[in-house]
Amino acid sequence: MRKRYSYEIALSAVSAAIAILAVVAQAYVDALTIALNVIAALAINLPLTKGMWKGGIMSFVVSSIVSFLIVNIQSLPFIMLFGSYAILAWLLDFKFYKVEKLPKALKIAIITVIKIGYYALMFWACWQLMGLVINTINIFGNKYEVTFYVIWGICFAVFCIYDPFMRWVFKNECILVNRIVKK
Repeated sequence: MRKRYSYEIALSAVSAAIAILAVVAQAYVDALTIALNVIAALAINLPLTKGMWKGGIMSFVVSSIVSFLIVNIQSLPFIMLFGSYAILAWLLDFKFYKVEKLPKALKIAIITVIKIGYYALMFWACWQLMGLVINTINIFGNKYEVTFYVIWGICFAVFCIYDPFMRWVFKNECILVNRIVKK
């Protein structure tokens, strides 16, 4: 029996459309930048909930290209941090973790080191490409200079909360998608 790819393509297209809308919206609504990038990352997860890794990658690539063409550099946080991390986390948490040849503690250690290394590399690259967009912060009328390490430390603390939260949301998204889409 020949496998039909129309289902995967359709789910990926819906996923990409939602991600593009969220990324474009985050460029215009400053207060919801992080929340809309998280929604875009959740949209990228839609094909992955059905185990369609090709569809997830296709959705990420299409949404990255189209959103970059629309909002240019403002799409970099999604492209480099949120969207690509959704694919990487799925591969590590739901594919690599199932490898039975390695002890559980070693798998967890490898996954953690890869995730932290990837986060650090992408954050640094984003910082370099955006050309130090944020160099001062205003707190109660006082301006403070911020350095790479201060922002990286704050964002790393948020990342330590973001990763387990996204894993929990992905598991619930799988349950929801399996109830809605019967295939």
